[in-house]
Amino acid sequence: MPAPAKTAVLFSNHWITGSDYLARLLSLSFQLLPFHLPWTMEAGGDAVAEPAQAAPARDWAKLPLDAIASVFARLGPVDILMGAGLVCRSWLHAAEEPSLWKQLDMGSSHHNAVKGKYRSGDAADVLCAIAEKAVDRSAGQLEVFVGEEFVDDDLLNYIGGRAPSLKVLRLISCFHICNEGFVEAISKFPLLEELNLSTCESIGGRATYEAVGKACRNLKQFVADKEFTTYGKFGHDEAYGIATMHRLRSLKISCGELNNKAMAAILDNCPHLESLDLFRCFNVVMDGAMRAKCAGIKMCVDHSYGDIFPNVRLII
Repeated sequence: MPAPAKTAVLFSNHWITGSDYLARLLSLSFQLLPFHLPWTMEAGGDAVAEPAQAAPARDWAKLPLDAIASVFARLGPVDILMGAGLVCRSWLHAAEEPSLWKQLDMGSSHHNAVKGKYRSGDAADVLCAIAEKAVDRSAGQLEVFVGEEFVDDDLLNYIGGRAPSLKVLRLISCFHICNEGFVEAISKFPLLEELNLSTCESIGGRATYEAVGKACRNLKQFVADKEFTTYGKFGHDEAYGIATMHRLRSLKISCGELNNKAMAAILDNCPHLESLDLFRCFNVVMDGAMRAKCAGIKMCVDHSYGDIFPNVRLII
């Protein structure tokens, strides 16, 4: 990964000079550290602030590591690895604290600065390198990973080999992950409780979802979110794969052509289901039998596109 210029570091998706960066980051510390004005009492008993005195110069490099880490916790992984951790040796030491890396959010909101500094292909490589470094620093404590667009098979399996405690995995528009790579990685997350696959068009199928059900026995929340332009890719067989996720409490399926029979398979095999979101699943009809199976489940249903597709059977 190309090193940033010594005179510029990253702060909130903007490259700024080192002195400006230090000033902005330290402003966060004033919000977190306990600074209090001294107080005196007047004859009448009212408390008044003592006259302001010139504060002694501070060596910010000597701040307690836990104080620095509490400030770093408000930054994203890109800001830390390409900014805060480069300021000085003590700040680098604070940035290596494993507890700081239990949650790794690499959604698109963190991409802009990297994309602005590197070409598109290089930016993806840089983001992967940042993610790998962050996973290494978690020292096996990573519990939440959110990745958008840039994540590929290699990175997902890199995480799988170093994050045995992962509980939440959210992949958004990750078109560079195939079924084979996903299945290999998912087997390494036995403690996973939440899986979100949003517009990951190369991931799906009955066998893939069965692999999830087999590997992730504690899975409680699953999102299979397709784009409307890919309507029909979520079929009946995939529903039977989801039916192997027996401890699910929350399920969202979008743009699927599963019917009542396939939906019944899920409901019969996921007895703990509490929340069900069916978005543009036009072939599921809420007849008497289906209503009975859904009794006690919080439903979120969609009625849109009826004017465009007048012949579909909307959920009612």
